[in-house]
Amino acid sequence: MNLTNIKITQKQLIIANILQFVISFAFMRFSDIFRLDKDLHWMYKFGHCWYLMASLPWFFWGSLFLGGYTLWKNKTNKILYLFFSLFPLLFF
Repeated sequence: MNLTNIKITQKQLIIANILQFVISFAFMRFSDIFRLDKDLHWMYKFGHCWYLMASLPWFFWGSLFLGGYTLWKNKTNKILYLFFSLFPLLFF
């Protein structure tokens, strides 16, 4: 398999950034179920640590980089791409 011929578009990066934000947010909210359970409290702790230490910085920096790239390179639909690039930051 030749991996050098793979092309990733800006639209795919924006969709991946939004999906990563939504899945991580849902995982954090799902882990709230286990907050009071003594045996499964580790799931609550892991869900919130994952969101605060990994997911939050990833979608924050990803949104900023994609927004800057949109302003720098995009010629058409600049406002639309910029809105969806910054959507996780605006939603948060």
